[in-house]
Amino acid sequence: MNNRVHGSKKIRRRSNIEEKNNYREYYPELKEDFQGICGYCGKYYKISRAMFEPDHFVPKKYSKTRINDYNNLVFSCFTCNRKKGGKWPTEDPLVCHNEDCGFIDPTSEEFDEHLSRDENGNIVPKTNLGVYMANVFQFQSRPIKEIHQAMVLYEKINNIDENASIPKSLYMELEELCDLFFDKHE
Repeated sequence: MNNRVHGSKKIRRRSNIEEKNNYREYYPELKEDFQGICGYCGKYYKISRAMFEPDHFVPKKYSKTRINDYNNLVFSCFTCNRKKGGKWPTEDPLVCHNEDCGFIDPTSEEFDEHLSRDENGNIVPKTNLGVYMANVFQFQSRPIKEIHQAMVLYEKINNIDENASIPKSLYMELEELCDLFFDKHE
């Protein structure tokens, strides 16, 4: 089992993105570069009932010059974006953490050094900084394990040969999990 928050997906921002006047206009590029998953919790947009949106990695209030900077944006689920909000413990736009609190850009390889998934799909911290991020995103009180289960089911359904019939039970299980997300505001 892959124990990365993002599973087997490698999320990376392209460097050749044409500059836009409004950060919201980058949505299609972010969705593609983040392979449709939240950079923070790894939730796939197709199993969410809430919208995904661009998050400013360095919040707007700490870096007015990076509001429309593609390299400062993260494809984020609604829940993670609201949990992170304008938090930036260092208050220095050039310093994302101080080893114990702050954030790691989810497109960096360093992200995997601080957070991982356990065998059940829960997101667990590996360092003090990981504990800080897990607390900010409130992974322990969200249905992270069920989100992971739904993603596994979704992949199974999509990987079934197009000529084979998909068991109705898979769809029903996925629908039940998605109903849970809706009830939990995910």
